Amino acid sequence: MTRRDPNFVDVHVGSRIRMRRQFVGMSQEKLGELLGITFQQVQKYEKGSN
Repeated sequence: MTRRDPNFVDVHVGSRIRMRRQFVGMSQEKLGELLGITFQQVQKYEKGSN
């Protein structure tokens, strides 16, 4: 299986999610809990990888 580079838009959106989450002082765990996803998935979204 080959890895593909993250799409520019995905990376940009992920960075905005991270900035906003940090601005409001929220952890990845708390954001994941509120969204009903794992903190690992939040990490992937923030990196633009998934």
